[in-house]
This record gives sequence, structure tokens and C-alpha cells, in this order.
Amino acid sequence: MEILPLLFITALVAYVLALGSLDLARTTIRVLTLFCAAFCLVAWGIACLRYEDWGQPVIDEFYATALIVRRLDPETAGLALILGALVPICFGLFEMWRLKVTRSGQLKENER
Repeated sequence: MEILPLLFITALVAYVLALGSLDLARTTIRVLTLFCAAFCLVAWGIACLRYEDWGQPVIDEFYATALIVRRLDPETAGLALILGALVPICFGLFEMWRLKVTRSGQLKENER
């Protein structure tokens, strides 16, 4: 759980660096980084929901999640983080759909 902040920040940076191209490698990197970011948000959300049991060290370790818990109660923060994970998941699914449409369009052009 200590590597969640590193994984989250690295995923966001890698996503930004891979923007701007529709080739397979960069699209795969973008999809994987979005799903990694979503995984981190869900893990922090679950830790917020279990804040009193085992989640407090996980949440207090990363300044951003500690700030969210201070502003909201742990249950609301947990639900907000889990719902927030839907954003990168939707972007990842959109990237996969865009790659599929692009590849099928290229295949149709090659058949001509």
C-alpha cells in the first residue's frame, strides 16, 4: 500500500507523456495508466471506508487523500474516491474503443 502514491503519480505522468498519438504502443500505455490510476483510487476509497480498522495509515500516508478525509468524513471520502475512479475507467474504455475504430478503418482501407 505504500507504493500507491508513486503508482498513481507515475500513471498520470505516463498518461500525459503518451498523449497525442494513436499508435498501438501509446494507446496501450494510456489505457494501462488510466486503469492503474483507477485501481489506486478504488484502493484508497476502500481504505477510507475501513478507516478505523486498517485504512488510516494508508490514507494518512498520501497528503492528497489525507486532505480529502479531513474535508469530508471517511465514508463520504471513500465513496467519492470510488466514484472518482469511474472517470479514468471511462477514459480507458474510450481509448480502447477509439483504437478499435481506428484499426477497423485502417483494415477497410487496406482491403480496397
